[in-house]
Amino acid sequence: MRLLEVRRTSGFRVASLFFATFGGASLALCGFLYVDTRSYGRKAAFEWVEWESKHLLNLPPRALRERIDASEDFAEGGRPLVLFGPDHARRAGAPIPYPATAPIGHPFVLTQQTEHGTRTLFSELTRLPSGEYVLVSRSAKDLQSLENALVETFSWGMAATIVIGLIGAVIFGVGSLRQNDAITSAVVRIMRGDLSERLPTRGVSADLAHLTRVVNDMLDQLERLMLEIKGVNENIAHDLRTPLTRVVGTLERSLRKAHSVEAFRACNEDVLAEVKSIVIRFSALLRISEMEDRLRRSGFTQVDLSRLLEDAVEYYEPLAAERGIQLRWTRPDGASEVEGDRSLIFEAVSNLIDNALKFTPSEGWVEVALLQTPTAIRVTDNGCGIPAEELTTVRARYRRGAFRADKSGFGIGLSLVDSIARLHSAVFDIASDGTGCRVTLLWPHQGPESLGLGAALIEAV
Repeated sequence: MRLLEVRRTSGFRVASLFFATFGGASLALCGFLYVDTRSYGRKAAFEWVEWESKHLLNLPPRALRERIDASEDFAEGGRPLVLFGPDHARRAGAPIPYPATAPIGHPFVLTQQTEHGTRTLFSELTRLPSGEYVLVSRSAKDLQSLENALVETFSWGMAATIVIGLIGAVIFGVGSLRQNDAITSAVVRIMRGDLSERLPTRGVSADLAHLTRVVNDMLDQLERLMLEIKGVNENIAHDLRTPLTRVVGTLERSLRKAHSVEAFRACNEDVLAEVKSIVIRFSALLRISEMEDRLRRSGFTQVDLSRLLEDAVEYYEPLAAERGIQLRWTRPDGASEVEGDRSLIFEAVSNLIDNALKFTPSEGWVEVALLQTPTAIRVTDNGCGIPAEELTTVRARYRRGAFRADKSGFGIGLSLVDSIARLHSAVFDIASDGTGCRVTLLWPHQGPESLGLGAALIEAV
């Protein structure tokens, strides 16, 4: 079963394809070497018989006869010489009959039947001035032995290549299977509820490394959302217990003590105020959920941030003047536009300005600035600030810091701003040195000057 799984892995298939390609190239190379070696051997044999024939043609009859008698003739090899008379009868040399169909003066291949079988000779038949014929031959046994050795060597080489290729493919397949098993085990643990589990990134091939990183990022986001969902019931119950208790108490009092229309109206007004606060909280939660579901992207347009901030500052100027706070507005020379939802960005800016005014004492100041390189909105105040240990948790829903206990609000504002920032692919940063707070909404991909900058730009702005 595991062998079938190994055979189906991408590693096994890629390795098999690679070794098949390499094996095909090796086979083509072996074939070329075999053909070239065989052609070279035959050419060399024919050149020798031609040279020997010309040499014998120039010898005197007695020397020619001595040379023929001294020639080698073995059943399976040698360089036999044969002298034939004008009547084609053999007069001296090896026991080879006259080749009647052989061309005169041109090399040819002669096949001879012997008691040991068939032997092949590279030969040439030359006519002497005396009318006699001399047959010069060279055995093909050595060349055939070389060819057989090449075929055997190439066969063993191809067999070894196939075996090595299969072993390598199995090794690659087992490696891919181990990677898949590790990823599958991690996924199974995640499915069983362990949201802290992540897909392995070490020992993973390059084609899976990027995918596992993306999936791990997705799991980080899912874990964060699940933790928020897990705590939302508790937070809602804790946050709504007090207003609901007051509603119940007010209604019970009205039933017991309200003996006039005016008293009953006063009780109803108290109940209505508590119910409205509950509706506001649920509306804020629904807006955050809508933001995180990305349902508002379809309505994105080009938003002029300069005009938007000017409207927001103008809206909060009366409240700032009433509380004795100086509201500053630093506008740029030109317009700065981003793609987004104007109402959502205005809501985010309103939350930031409202928070700054809420936690800034009388005779303090709040500054709203628009930066252009890169595009960013910055709200700064000299209020009570945020403790360093709360900077990483202040964006959570229902999270209210130590300095907010005596302030109105539900602890949802910064969570809403964070959701709006993520919806607009913006960076939401909060910084505080204990004597004030600086909040920044940064669009890192607006304009060529800020491409690829990210969170490092927060310090610059």
